[in-house]
Amino acid sequence: MNTQSTPLPFDEKVAASYEGKYLLVGLSYLDDNDKEIRRCELHGVIQSATREGILIALKGVHEGEKWNMPPLLGVIRAAKPGVYTLTTTNEKVVDPDLLAMWDIKKS
Repeated sequence: MNTQSTPLPFDEKVAASYEGKYLLVGLSYLDDNDKEIRRCELHGVIQSATREGILIALKGVHEGEKWNMPPLLGVIRAAKPGVYTLTTTNEKVVDPDLLAMWDIKKS
């Protein structure tokens, strides 16, 4: 994740290249001591990627739901091929295109 205080510029071409890709998202909720207190994992197809957000049509246990991720392209990276077993649901996600990992800290 981008740790700079100012976000990277939004790249329209990069964002457009993500549309239709399968994304696996990991959300770690941290306490004041940076200890993980909760984890959430989501996966699905990116429907749109704009300055307003990255809209994901969720699959698996969240099938039929949508999630709008903040438009920070710097947290997205290519996924290595393989089977990803989600610790929170025990789902298996095979060969996602992209990964996004977020650490969320209470302020």
